[in-house]
Amino acid sequence: MSRVPFFYRLLVRFFPSHFRREFGRDMEQFYADRLREAQSGGRPGAALSQWSHAAFDSARNGMSERAAALRASPASTHNAPRWKPRAPSGPPERRGGWRSLPTHVFADTRHSVRLLAKKPGFALSAIVTLGLGIGASTLMLSVVDTVLLKPLPYPDSEQLVGVYRIDPEVTGPSPTVSRLSTLFAVPYEVFEDWRDMSPVLESAGAYHTSSATLTGGDRAERLSGAGVTSGVFTALDIPAALGRRFIPADDEVGAPSLVVLSHGLWQDQFGADPGVLGRQLSLSGVQYTVVGVMPQEFRFPFARTQLWMTFSDQRKTSPVRNSGYLQVIARIRSGVGLEQAQREVDAVAQRIGEVHPAEVEHGIGLFSYKDLVVGSTGVGLLILLGAVGLVLIIACANIANLLLVRATERRRELGIRQALGAGRFRLMAQHLNESVVLSLAGGLTGLIIAVATRGPFINAVPGGVPRAGEIAVDYRVFVIAAGISVLTGLLAGVLPALRAGRTAVVDVLQDGGRGFVGGRRRNRTNAALVVSEIALAFVLLAVAGLLVKSFSRLTSVERGFEAAGVLVMPVTLPTQYRQSPVDAYVFFEELGDRLAAIPGVEEVGGASQMPFVGGMSFPPTSIEASSGIVEDIHHFSVVTPEYFGAMNIPTVSGRLLTAADRWSTDPVIVINEAMARKYWPEENPLGRRVRRDIAGDSIWRTVVGVVGDVRWNMDQEAFPDYYIPYAQNSLWFHTMVLKTAIEPTAIIPAAREALWAINGDIPARVWVLEDLIDQSASVAGPRFGIYVLGSLSALAAILAVLGVYGVLAYAVEQRANEIGIRIALGAGTRNVVRAVLQRGLIMAGVGVGIGLGIAVAISRITSAMLYEVSPTDPVTLTIVGLLVAGAALIASYIPARRATKVDPVEALRME
Repeated sequence: MSRVPFFYRLLVRFFPSHFRREFGRDMEQFYADRLREAQSGGRPGAALSQWSHAAFDSARNGMSERAAALRASPASTHNAPRWKPRAPSGPPERRGGWRSLPTHVFADTRHSVRLLAKKPGFALSAIVTLGLGIGASTLMLSVVDTVLLKPLPYPDSEQLVGVYRIDPEVTGPSPTVSRLSTLFAVPYEVFEDWRDMSPVLESAGAYHTSSATLTGGDRAERLSGAGVTSGVFTALDIPAALGRRFIPADDEVGAPSLVVLSHGLWQDQFGADPGVLGRQLSLSGVQYTVVGVMPQEFRFPFARTQLWMTFSDQRKTSPVRNSGYLQVIARIRSGVGLEQAQREVDAVAQRIGEVHPAEVEHGIGLFSYKDLVVGSTGVGLLILLGAVGLVLIIACANIANLLLVRATERRRELGIRQALGAGRFRLMAQHLNESVVLSLAGGLTGLIIAVATRGPFINAVPGGVPRAGEIAVDYRVFVIAAGISVLTGLLAGVLPALRAGRTAVVDVLQDGGRGFVGGRRRNRTNAALVVSEIALAFVLLAVAGLLVKSFSRLTSVERGFEAAGVLVMPVTLPTQYRQSPVDAYVFFEELGDRLAAIPGVEEVGGASQMPFVGGMSFPPTSIEASSGIVEDIHHFSVVTPEYFGAMNIPTVSGRLLTAADRWSTDPVIVINEAMARKYWPEENPLGRRVRRDIAGDSIWRTVVGVVGDVRWNMDQEAFPDYYIPYAQNSLWFHTMVLKTAIEPTAIIPAAREALWAINGDIPARVWVLEDLIDQSASVAGPRFGIYVLGSLSALAAILAVLGVYGVLAYAVEQRANEIGIRIALGAGTRNVVRAVLQRGLIMAGVGVGIGLGIAVAISRITSAMLYEVSPTDPVTLTIVGLLVAGAALIASYIPARRATKVDPVEALRME
């Protein structure tokens, strides 16, 4: 029972001090008695009922009516309270001081809701406008928060680093994340030196992405995997959900082949059976034992990774130090910063160079693993976030304009309230409250929009955006939405609140007779807001227009090959074909013959690596250049003679590879134009020699032909490349290329059957080359940016046009008497229309001018998103400016026509 007086004693503190001193004790006793009676009567929820009544009465800050009703109640006559309500002194708008602030807020909120309910059209348009702006901002902020701000899902993730072997001549003395690539992959033996000689690295692991063919079922299935050492799991410090991870003993030579499954593969392929531990799996012909299952949230190195395998003994014992294939992740000691750790590994690199002189030219680079994961994605996301912010600012300006109009319409009400004693702060608080109520409703709408669009948005995100699968609408998003809503309400309501605070009775009386006098002065603020909307909308439209032009240039660039009507089929042979190069050669010869026999197939070629399919190797290469023997790293592909015809790669000079280029003939290669320009700029490269400096293939090959350059990415120039005949370098992996005379998709079933007719345990993956190009990061990324920025620009343009229309419509309404008098005095319809249109065009012109200045100012930022297009491209900016001006002209025409409908007789009567 004692809790009721204590609870109510806290509530009573919201009452004025003089009221609390006189009636506080009686009120506490009254509620205690009422609760006792309710509980003695056995009514369920009695305590909750009395507490809710107490809270409601305290919030109203007055008890007179309830006290009188309770005093007359027969149930309480024996304990009638001795207190009587006393009428508080002072003006109703000022009494209570700061202690009555919650009461004022509650009352203002109810008043705002009632006012908005009387204007449902205004309220709905404002809520939808804010909902779109807040929803887009919330969704984009959640993306930025997940990708850039939220720590990686590993314990103490700030201690994780990527370790690279760097070459100062290539990366410069201070290499950055943006300049790293798989060119700096690490050999296994070098990784072991780093792991054993670097005490600053608490744990270090090596990995490389790969794929494996799972056999034993109805059809072979190709799985995405990674070869890893035990140090990877130790560094990431995520325990297995079932079984165990790899341990250091699993890295020893002679250790059994083990595999750890992802949670998704365990569920989909094995039905979440705990008995999967210890099961033997045939992966690419090798027997692996399942020892563990990782948790669902474990996604390393990519979200699509399905399993992790130990390295083969051949990989562990490879003595090659000049050709790497591994990436290294490590955890630096706790309390050691990245700079200190870098100094320590620099010393390690020097010690390694003393033992292995060939390593002197290489250094060791440590880079934050989070920076490596994010890569260059952060710049694009921040630009999109800035675009969303501009849309939200435009929405705020639009709502501020609407609230300014409402504030003007309520000037008489505000003047009367001020005459009755309301202070400026109270009037300003009322307007801010109305704005915040609107923005909170808009925030709720925006949150619904963000939740509803999250799935489609994530599906539209290109595959290159990291951590996209982690984007979720969680409590952080709710907090973000609430914060944006309140901030938006305050920003949109500050100008109307300031205007309300400056309301004077004299102004109200003056405006009573001449509604348009002073309306001109007030319209300047509305016009300024609209000008800012037009300027920001112009910036977004200009950026979107530049992106569209850039994307058009990007997709129309000369690729160096013809993708239309081309199918690709990557094939990786199982173990039984890897014992001898002859076995692999015979297999692919038979597969090529079967594919060529399919009706509709014109030509069949093959390549170990090809554009947009995958595989890029840059081994050390010696070139017999004009200046002598040059050592460099260069890309190469092992191809069949028919590959050039299937891809329609042109011949520049010399000859192509032929069926006569076999093991028994002289080693030959074909180079591209980029390689010829680099090493023989003024000479004929035919007859020159090139050598691939890797184990088992250090032989000189003669250049017999030059072919056209081929782009491996749409946004990158072709790099030096050379082609080796497949008959002189047979491999156990190959991509078959089918040039078709009919729709490529119609060939896919027959192509699969041709492969399975030879070996049913090989996964048949067949893709249309044009689809792969369309889905590549260099194309999908810019296209995604166009979709997002295009949508935001369209929304911004609509809001800006509505702003122009609203300002002019309000101006016409305010100046109706003036316009009517002018018409009565002989002003023609054309003059009235011209005057209104002129004002709209002036606002549009000023806005476009300001927007043009902003667009030029941010040109250095936008240039990073463009391909072969200047950020100040005059054609694009002119077109966008004309579109904005045209839209403003159309928005101005409706109020202009309305102005001509003003009745001059009615205007004279009002005067």
